[in-house]
Amino acid sequence: MFESADPKQPFYVANQVAVSEENIRVLTTLFEPLVGIQGVGLYITLTKEFDEVPFAKDYKTLYQLQDQTNLKLEDLFSTLHHLEATGLIKTFIGSNPVLGETLIFEVEEVPSAGEFFHTFLLSSLLLERVGSVTFNRLVKKFTPRTFIGLKDAKEVTSGFFDVFHLSAESAIDAPIEVKEAASEVPKDNKGEIKLGNEPVKIDWSFLVDLFASYHIDKEEVLKHQVEIKQIIDFYHLTEQEFVETSLITMSAGTDKLNMYAIQNAVNENFGLNRNKEMVRKQLQQEPKDADKAIKNLSTADAELIRAVDSKPPTDYLYELKEKKGGYVTANEKKVIYRLQDQMGLTPPLINLIVHTCFEYDAVLTNNLADRIANDWLQKGITTPTEAIAYLKERKNKRKRPSYRTQKKTVRNTTDWSKYEKKNQSKKTTMSAEERNRIFREFGKNE
Repeated sequence: MFESADPKQPFYVANQVAVSEENIRVLTTLFEPLVGIQGVGLYITLTKEFDEVPFAKDYKTLYQLQDQTNLKLEDLFSTLHHLEATGLIKTFIGSNPVLGETLIFEVEEVPSAGEFFHTFLLSSLLLERVGSVTFNRLVKKFTPRTFIGLKDAKEVTSGFFDVFHLSAESAIDAPIEVKEAASEVPKDNKGEIKLGNEPVKIDWSFLVDLFASYHIDKEEVLKHQVEIKQIIDFYHLTEQEFVETSLITMSAGTDKLNMYAIQNAVNENFGLNRNKEMVRKQLQQEPKDADKAIKNLSTADAELIRAVDSKPPTDYLYELKEKKGGYVTANEKKVIYRLQDQMGLTPPLINLIVHTCFEYDAVLTNNLADRIANDWLQKGITTPTEAIAYLKERKNKRKRPSYRTQKKTVRNTTDWSKYEKKNQSKKTTMSAEERNRIFREFGKNE
């Protein structure tokens, strides 16, 4: 605890602190009962005394500080000690070649109300100074208030990608111009802008531990920290989901992260998961006009429904191919896997899609299966019964649904080179006598 009886003692302020309106609120309501109104005044005065390049002639003395605060030297140091004890000011003794011993004050930033109440020495002292009634009133004053209507309200805020279209490449890996701009324009301490829904919070220690179990060290993970955060934010992944997707891109003995491959894998899985969720919601809907659909079915239709309901899709595929006298290709089995495991369609519906595909083509393809499945789902058809009724209705109206790609009509045009060659033989050749006769008679009638 330093005190000086010399009013000519020189002093400097070592740093600059901006005092906001919220800082003033904390100072005057929470700190003022501890340091007094003189302490608040002295703190604000010292925040104004910073000089980046102080010269010897620019120094100030304690006497000038006394004059500004209207305090006696003894009271000035008593107030200063209160500010030191509450963490608002730090005091140092320095040596100046011209002035000799000097005082140096370092001004600390005003803590938030939350930091104040979590510092139990400060909050306990405040309780003693103001009493329980005032203390509780101050607690309520700084307790964040939430609109009561939000308790049961459902958020419908639009996210960034709900409104704007931005390519996945630009969203995950910003263009070089954007990165350069970020490096040139300084960022304040207010944090990130919240675009629609709040960005995903990442537990980096958990993520590092997950990768460590696969021999990917911490340095490799943190080296790609920005890219990883952008991918997780963009696709709203958990740490576990990101690591599991990353493992798909790794080979045995690999200890590096291939961010390009990870981005592609995440992008593909993200699309599949979204599609699967859309299909799941559609399949959960109640069937439309189920009774009417059943009444319109024939005995053959009922047999078809029993067949598609009783067999796994791969078995049904082999059965149909055997009846046709063909064989099942590897790509056809992939179509079955994609419809069931990646799209989430039910086995009976897949079987009927396969049956319908074979009415138009000899092989099962993704494009044809997707066209049929999308057509049915968009019309709310989620069961084989509804699908068969739909196909019959269209057929009876002589508007049989065609899932084949229409062939382009090509207009026949004339190949003039062939035309000229073909018609060259039709030209007659004049004799010399005929040409001379024409030239002799030319102009006689004019």
